[in-house]
Amino acid sequence: MRQLVLAAVLAAFALPALAQPTAADPLATGVDLRRAGRAAEAIPHLETASRTQASDADVWLNLGLAYAAVGRFDDAERALAEAQRLAPDYADVGVARARVAFYRGDYDEADRRLAPILAAAPTHADARALQAQVAAARRAPPAQDDARWRLDLGATYGDRSKGLSSTRIGQASLSRTKDGLTLGGSVEHARQFGATDTYLEGVAANRFGYLALGGTPNAQFRPEWAIRAGLVSGARPVGAGWSAQLAVDGGHARYVTGGVWSLHPSLTVARGEAVSLTARWINVIDETDEYRTGYALRGAWRPVGRLQLSAGWSHAPESSEGVTVRVKAVSLGLAYDVSDDLTLRIDGVHEDRPAYDQDLVSLGVTRRF
Repeated sequence: MRQLVLAAVLAAFALPALAQPTAADPLATGVDLRRAGRAAEAIPHLETASRTQASDADVWLNLGLAYAAVGRFDDAERALAEAQRLAPDYADVGVARARVAFYRGDYDEADRRLAPILAAAPTHADARALQAQVAAARRAPPAQDDARWRLDLGATYGDRSKGLSSTRIGQASLSRTKDGLTLGGSVEHARQFGATDTYLEGVAANRFGYLALGGTPNAQFRPEWAIRAGLVSGARPVGAGWSAQLAVDGGHARYVTGGVWSLHPSLTVARGEAVSLTARWINVIDETDEYRTGYALRGAWRPVGRLQLSAGWSHAPESSEGVTVRVKAVSLGLAYDVSDDLTLRIDGVHEDRPAYDQDLVSLGVTRRF
């Protein structure tokens, strides 16, 4: 009898355990989704595999192919570079890197990457097929219009301490990208302390940096005119799927109270789009010609493919109201890609200023078409 009772107890514990489904292999799931043409859905699974199976070249190969399929070519290059580091003679990786160059329209680079593969294996089917695609693309007439538009809309509400009036800001920007060049313009309408300013700005940008010019008619607290520029280096692999990128931003803004110069070097380390960390050194010569310095830190994490969370901390001089003051700020943000063409955002910031504290909430939407 005791044996029967013991067997029943063991069965009660064993059967639920046996009934639990086996955890899915993220690599196998990602590969199946990618091959089914569902690259955007495959990416989170393959990113998970890249963290748990970081020494497997096939993980990075499939992640690179998935990134390329959704147009994330810089991420694809980084993933495929890691696959090639792990398996230098893996021909499929070389073909994939050639395919990324082809997708980017760099046919010379695609042929250059295919050459050693075809020299070693002249009958490699995928390499020969891609070589034929490159040749056909060279003969094809150029596309009439490959431009992409982007519309950003946002609204910010700020509540100040000590009974001071609230901040209200509305923003809109429209840009067009074609052949690697982005041209755009934006308008920001802000109301604070009973005054209203409308700041207008135009910007030109490419993968190396940007230049922006703006100004405020009848300015009260926003810049009468401003010029901003930035340079950015290419991302460099730093091992285990991580990359590092240097940038510098600077400019001059002329306020009613005087001119402000700024220079902000920064370093970003990232693991694809899954995680990124940015440190920025803030340098300002304010309207009284006093040098001020500070720093800003920001981290972003994409726990699933379409959701990104961010957080930041800064302790730095700020001149947005025409007078430079030191501000401590902490921020939290959430962005969700409803689709490849539509993103929704919500951000919250708490500012500790010398004269008051301020809590800001921003809502935004980005539409690409």
